[in-house]
Amino acid sequence: MFGGLIRRRALRVSEDEFAAESTLFSLSTDVPRPTDKRTDERLRAILPVTKLITDDSAQHLCRIKNISAGGLMLEGTAGVEAHTNIHIEMGDNRRIPGTIVWTRGNAMGIKFDQKVDLRELFADRKVRHGFTPRPPRLDVTCGATVKIARLYHRVEVQDISFGGIKVEISDSQCVGKSVVITIESLRPLKGKVRWYKAGRAGIVFDQPLTFEELAEWMSKRVEVASAKLGAWDRNKR
Repeated sequence: MFGGLIRRRALRVSEDEFAAESTLFSLSTDVPRPTDKRTDERLRAILPVTKLITDDSAQHLCRIKNISAGGLMLEGTAGVEAHTNIHIEMGDNRRIPGTIVWTRGNAMGIKFDQKVDLRELFADRKVRHGFTPRPPRLDVTCGATVKIARLYHRVEVQDISFGGIKVEISDSQCVGKSVVITIESLRPLKGKVRWYKAGRAGIVFDQPLTFEELAEWMSKRVEVASAKLGAWDRNKR
């Protein structure tokens, strides 16, 4: 049954191409190990994207490269050390606790605290016609500028994903209007206000962010926060 699910997720990738990556999903309890073999770009596009959260609440956007019942291999983040306790968020705010057992560049291996049932884990991620699973939203708090017509609004970002952003803004008449969002270290993002409620607005991007853009942006935020914390600690001493 699980093999059928994986084949359906492979979309247009041929059996021969997918067989070369048959270790991407495994029911073993072993933690995936690093490999020099490059994953086919078409397969990379369908691999689940997840959020890694450390004990100090730092968030990292990652792509699952290999996964087994006992752990997984992530790529897209760096700077988190081995032996760090973390949680992996897998849709609907389900958090799986684990520990980083190895790192290599922007890849790392995670050992789950307990064995995971992969059939259950990916049951709600089946690709159906006209539907794709909702990508993870990163809970962030930072300043941004939103341009609506000729007016500029200084706003506070609440969360962000590949396809949109939620901000605090005082313009209750903004629904349906085209906007341009400017956030430090990101390209200007054009979009449209989808909803407004209680001082918050949801904006959908005209052109979604790529995995690389959002992952790099989050990594920069973590680096800056760590540097500021280090400076504060030195001053305190």
